[in-house]
Amino acid sequence: MPEWRARAPVRFCDLGGWTDTRIVPRGSVLNFAARLYTYVTLSVKEGPGGFTLESLDTDERYSFQDIRRVEYNGVLDLLKAAVARSGIEARRSGLYSVRRQITVQVRSDAPPASGLGSSAALGVAAMGAFAAYQNHRLLPHELARQSQLLEVEDLKLECGVQDQFAAAYGGVSFMEVEYPGARVFSLPLDAATRCELEDRFVLVYTGKSHFSSAMHQKVIAEADRHRADFDQLAAAAVAGKEALLSGDLDAFADAMNRNWQAQKNLHADITTPEIEALHQAAFQAGAIGFKANGAGGGGTVTILVKRNCNTHVRRAAEELGMMVLPALIDTTGLQVWKVEN
Repeated sequence: MPEWRARAPVRFCDLGGWTDTRIVPRGSVLNFAARLYTYVTLSVKEGPGGFTLESLDTDERYSFQDIRRVEYNGVLDLLKAAVARSGIEARRSGLYSVRRQITVQVRSDAPPASGLGSSAALGVAAMGAFAAYQNHRLLPHELARQSQLLEVEDLKLECGVQDQFAAAYGGVSFMEVEYPGARVFSLPLDAATRCELEDRFVLVYTGKSHFSSAMHQKVIAEADRHRADFDQLAAAAVAGKEALLSGDLDAFADAMNRNWQAQKNLHADITTPEIEALHQAAFQAGAIGFKANGAGGGGTVTILVKRNCNTHVRRAAEELGMMVLPALIDTTGLQVWKVEN
């Protein structure tokens, strides 16, 4: 039974987030792909025909025969939409009718509702695995675009575009966004800057975030009042890019802090008491930069610390009952491979 497997990274420390959405005409985003992956395994064998979708993280399972009769009910909806958009057939007609049993399993290194863009990583990994199974050759840009359409067209959700491009391309990316399109530029960090970042980043899971599409709706409702904040967010992404290219991590920390202030201005629910407590404890322990990842409202935050203060800030987060995640930078983006069992 052959298997097609794929993995795509989540992203963190997204400066300029919110300017990659439909509410901003032109935006700028800087983000990092993390070595925290969403995995998709596609298994195919002869059988009665049909599909089985499984989440190995939540033990959710959904089986169906005909994608046209699938109900979107909150159970593995993104995988259902990916199957439908990919056009995979469980039954192939011809001289002989061949029935196939197709099983799709998914798991993620990132905790649930982490604000790291794990749904986008799932979409990119799923579309990559399905394309490989059908022998379709798609560019990273195409896979990112198809994955974003799963959410905004097929599931009618609100989301930006940065997460899908980060999952497809990997690395450190600067994006010039004119929604729904984006020009993606990979930042060529020197070895010293990359090593310093990986040593001095602390990625903390504060607890489950609000549903990101709901947070988008809250911000959209008040968007006209916050045009100056969107400008500040885009400016923070540009400043962060320039700081990284010059290896100036103090300037990068300043860009993070300016981004966090503008981000919080968008809606009161973007921060939480837990995030504010972490902010205070982290700076007392040696932090110099801080921002919530993604839509906020819980989830994860990225902290940049002074040299040799990583242990102190990690300890401060753990004393608050929070989980510290690896903050290593992925350099490959989506990867797809076939396994012959």
